[in-house]
Amino acid sequence: MKNEMREKIKDFYENQKFARITRKVADDWDELSRGYIVDFSNDFVVIQECDDFRLLGFNILLIKDFKQIRHNNNDKYYDKIMLLENEKKNIGIKTKVDLTDWKSIFQSLRKNKKNVVVECENPEIDSFTIGPIKRISDKSVFIQYFNATGFLDEKPTKIEFKNITKIMFDDRYVDIFSKYTRERKKKKTTANNV
Repeated sequence: MKNEMREKIKDFYENQKFARITRKVADDWDELSRGYIVDFSNDFVVIQECDDFRLLGFNILLIKDFKQIRHNNNDKYYDKIMLLENEKKNIGIKTKVDLTDWKSIFQSLRKNKKNVVVECENPEIDSFTIGPIKRISDKSVFIQYFNATGFLDEKPTKIEFKNITKIMFDDRYVDIFSKYTRERKKKKTTANNV
């Protein structure tokens, strides 16, 4: 099954086929990803996400979570529209990411100064962490999360690699929001407050 899935991934990559990927992120929980496979390794795939006939950012996904990669008549027609709308000419990744393991992935993204979204889509964890990569250890990454008003947390959020199901980068949402992050103003201490 693993070799068969890797052969499919290679075919989708080489032939720029629009992919609808069903991923199992928990025992009774599936997630869908749609787009074009732009890079892959033994364990990971980079997909350029697609929605409403537009290319979006990039997602890094674990191959072990893949249940199915579909390219049926619906997907073929979507692919044809993407071609007719001249969107397919923009398929491709500019940021080189070392897809050896989670640690090398985060090191590559940090080296390229990429802010990321790290998701743990398992409903028992269900976390969405957006921000710059501050530190990487052998088993986890530390992201300086920023909230919906752009304020950065003082301390980075620790995320264990074993819980990660998806990383997003070079996405319009991440890139634009990242330009407007801000530090919380520190309260001045006075003699009366001490």
